[in-house]
Amino acid sequence: MRHNHSMISPLRLPRVLMLSSALLLSLSAAARAQEEVKVKTLAAPDYFSGAVADTGLPSDLWKGAAPGIMRDVLPKLAGPKPLSPAFASLARRALSTGSNAPASVGDDVEMGAARGLALIALGEAKGADAILDRATGGPGSSALSMAQAEAALITGADDKACQAEQALTVDRGAAYWLRLRAFCQLKAGQTDAAQLTFQLAQQQTKDADYARLMGAALAGTPPGAANLKNGVNYALSRRLSLDVQSAAALASASPALKPVAAAPTARAADIGHDLTAAEASDLAFLRQAKTLPAFVEAARASAPSIAALATAGGPLQDPVLLARAAVAAGDVASAQAIRGRLTQDVIPGATAADLAILDALIAAGSGKIDNQVLANLVSRGATGKPAQAAAVLLSSLGGTMDADTRTQFATFDLGKPAASAARLQVLEDAAGAKRKGEAALLALSLALDAGASGPAPVDRARIAHALNRAGLSVDARAVVVEGLLGLAYAK
Repeated sequence: MRHNHSMISPLRLPRVLMLSSALLLSLSAAARAQEEVKVKTLAAPDYFSGAVADTGLPSDLWKGAAPGIMRDVLPKLAGPKPLSPAFASLARRALSTGSNAPASVGDDVEMGAARGLALIALGEAKGADAILDRATGGPGSSALSMAQAEAALITGADDKACQAEQALTVDRGAAYWLRLRAFCQLKAGQTDAAQLTFQLAQQQTKDADYARLMGAALAGTPPGAANLKNGVNYALSRRLSLDVQSAAALASASPALKPVAAAPTARAADIGHDLTAAEASDLAFLRQAKTLPAFVEAARASAPSIAALATAGGPLQDPVLLARAAVAAGDVASAQAIRGRLTQDVIPGATAADLAILDALIAAGSGKIDNQVLANLVSRGATGKPAQAAAVLLSSLGGTMDADTRTQFATFDLGKPAASAARLQVLEDAAGAKRKGEAALLALSLALDAGASGPAPVDRARIAHALNRAGLSVDARAVVVEGLLGLAYAK
């Protein structure tokens, strides 16, 4: 009998079906995996998901934030208007946090550029450089490419900046790119091309500092002092071996380059163990500061010797000023130690109201609002405007007033608010809904309007109260501390 080998035996059919099913499942799984790879490849980037540092803020920081508010405020953070130290710290914390932004913002290359440029302007070039390394879309965006180039130049990665310039496909004739291109050509030994590009850059927009540095690099003329206005000038200053930490360099430094210009060593390093000399030096240094931001910088530089003075015991020439500086530098413990020694009736350079404001400053800095401190401020407010302003600032962080204190507080004339009532209302709404990122941006927009010293006490208290409600208590305390320092410093 002949057997038809083309037919499958009924006994073998189940096995064939099993093998066929397994093959189909395998092919299906492979197709799904391929589709997943395709989806991942095509997925739009989120320019806000990369973290610069662990800021303590949540990974859903931008949840619920209004895209329009982000588009309005973020680019301004890299603009010419300065932020006071407390608000600059809030901006750095918010922008350094890794958190997906709303879809229409997170995948927008120009908003990614705005984040990078703002971080650079806030002195976070190193962090910006790290997140911009992973950013896509640079060649087609002048703003994102500029952020990448500036971050690279400020961190000393000149080759990376030149690569960003070479890859750019748009706006190549803008003044910034001509200046960077001339530097890169000079760096590559293309002197004639660099000279020509330099001339084109100057014809478009004259820049005396760039012209001086680039001219010196090309012709060997005396370069003068280093200039730290931007990354290109900083790169030229380094190429010319100029002192980028000189007084002239520091005076020229933009906020982006202030960390580079600042001397790495503490002021107290040369004083040694002579605490009397340390105190005299600290006091002179603190008193010469002409603005609140300058006072905060001086306080931070003096922090080591103030801490030594706080623990050494003995009388101090101006203990209240030293205690204020300690809080400004974030050293509440040293301020408390100095305050604990002020038991005598006469305090050098201080009144009873000054001590009441100092107590409020220490309370705000520690995050522990003492009702008695608040009541004391309110009682002092009957005879002085600074105490009234201090009371409204401290009360924004919490605390409880008794009936008499509330009655007196209600009579205070705190002045007319200058902040936008509409934005304050939206800020309060964001705070109540715990939209932390939106609350931070609205607070920053109000601070930008106020200038380098920050908002007036009546507006600052509203902002701090909202930040506290939103869950940004660290920033709320910093805003209040800065306001209290401003009262004492303006005296």
